[in-house]
Amino acid sequence: MSVDKSYKYHSQRQAGAFARAIIPVPGDYPLREGLPDGFRADFARLCDLARGVYMDMASQPEAYGLILLDIGETDYNLARDSYRSIHRFVDTLNALFMNGDVDRHCLTVDAARFRAAIRKTPAVPKYELVLARLCDAGFSISGFDGATLDKKAVTHTVEFPDDPHMIDTIKTYCECWGELDRFRRNRDKARVELIKVSPQQMHHHFYRFDYKITADLARIPMLTWVNEESDYLGYSDQLKKFSEAYYLESVKYDKVKFDGDYHFKGKRITRITATGFEALGTPDYKLAVKLTDPDKYMDAIAAMGNSINEKFNRDYCNHCNFQGATNDYCKFRLKWTFGGVSREGCAYQCFVFDDFDPARAPDYWRLLELEYGLK
Repeated sequence: MSVDKSYKYHSQRQAGAFARAIIPVPGDYPLREGLPDGFRADFARLCDLARGVYMDMASQPEAYGLILLDIGETDYNLARDSYRSIHRFVDTLNALFMNGDVDRHCLTVDAARFRAAIRKTPAVPKYELVLARLCDAGFSISGFDGATLDKKAVTHTVEFPDDPHMIDTIKTYCECWGELDRFRRNRDKARVELIKVSPQQMHHHFYRFDYKITADLARIPMLTWVNEESDYLGYSDQLKKFSEAYYLESVKYDKVKFDGDYHFKGKRITRITATGFEALGTPDYKLAVKLTDPDKYMDAIAAMGNSINEKFNRDYCNHCNFQGATNDYCKFRLKWTFGGVSREGCAYQCFVFDDFDPARAPDYWRLLELEYGLK
């Protein structure tokens, strides 16, 4: 793993990545019903504020109570906990604003409801440190002395004198997210399908202040989702061009559906996926193509060129004993023959490509066409 020597802790690098993942707010994006035209500019200022908070986290993670995991540590589970500790900022905001009402740019928070929300699973530890940093950024919170909240207070008032409309904007953002989250939790398929990334991935967008959470989702073109997801995930320029070409190739097939992954008859058949770990800063994106019987069209594979057929000229199976597998049998093991040599691999690892020349997109879809009979 390449270690960024400018940081001491993973949480610093991770917070910086959160800041960079906040995509620019279009000046004319379609607002959801009920939001005024001026909300776009308000939300852009909220994104600027959030970006500044994340960069402040990167500068002094101790002040926010982030997990201080050494940047050289390669344990993914520990790095993931560090990553999640960055959520405390937005989780604290959400607990405040979803348990209060706004009037004349002032949020009045029900203290008991806030305390219950902050303790609710998943609990938000060290939230007082987040409140302190918000106060340093210009917020005022009644009943908070910079270290603890007054436990006898019935309400707390929250204001932002430098930009009073910020209070209204945060409240609206949290409410919009709450509605989307209810769609996800209630399995409201018709409305969740408006979210052109997986509902689980949309959860992460909440912490990255994605303007689409406040948009009329039905009016956002699919290609906008594709390209902005490339920006959000930090794709290279080459991978972003390939991602767009791959999507445009997919629309040639009537029954293929896209929601961040590509599905046919309800099953995921291909996606661009991280084979590394975002929490460790090594996502290493690849194209995964799910094939179950390549022997049926091996002659076509052999004619596709080395960057594709080389993936069929090797073994992938690690004989990992997953779910009681043996050397003789595993329900996830695939077998095929290439160049007269028998090969085998794991259905979870076959077949993963890293040639992101946009001109290759039709070849990958040709594989799927041969496998699934796409038309």
